Amino acid sequence: GVDAPAVLTNAAKGGVPTLANLQESFPMAARASLAASVKATTGDGAINKIGSFFRSQVGARSLAPREGDDPDAVLSRAEAALGSDDIAGAIALIGALPDEGKAAMSDWVNSANMRMEAVEAVRVLADSLNGN
Repeated sequence: GVDAPAVLTNAAKGGVPTLANLQESFPMAARASLAASVKATTGDGAINKIGSFFRSQVGARSLAPREGDDPDAVLSRAEAALGSDDIAGAIALIGALPDEGKAAMSDWVNSANMRMEAVEAVRVLADSLNGN
């Protein structure tokens, strides 16, 4: 006599992304986000534009968490949070990216939000079935 939460019935067709799926798909999304962020935040001048071009072509980014508010540092900390199973923390950090960087991460963020909502819905459903 208990209805399943909408997030679970909606996810039943395609499934809910696993933590492993989110961790595996993060690097590709982060590279796209970094490229979009660098392009959006590059200053005027030939040197800045050339540097931006090479950074976006190489796709290099920090893999160890580092301090700072530049997109590379933010993404490095977001990936570290995700590696510690902190999906909410990773999403919060992504919110500090330039709009272009956030847009490049939007599919990943949507998947991450779906996972968090589904996990919470299962917890609430289990509690209601257990009478808690």
